Amino acid sequence: MPEHYTRNTLECTVYCKRCGKDTQHRVDGGRRGPCLECIKRLELQNEFERIKKGIEEEERQTREKQNPKLF
Repeated sequence: MPEHYTRNTLECTVYCKRCGKDTQHRVDGGRRGPCLECIKRLELQNEFERIKKGIEEEERQTREKQNPKLF
């Protein structure tokens, strides 16, 4: 049964299925939102992927400068 929270509630402690333990969850519009620990983990993964893509893009640009296309 879903729980509804008051408008002033920002966080609640609930069991997280992904983490497998009781963690703090964000409250969005009176309903329980995502786990704060899962959010931090996903943000770190996304940041790592952005850095990796940026490095790959820089390498691609240097290769294009060294080997320009003819057409």
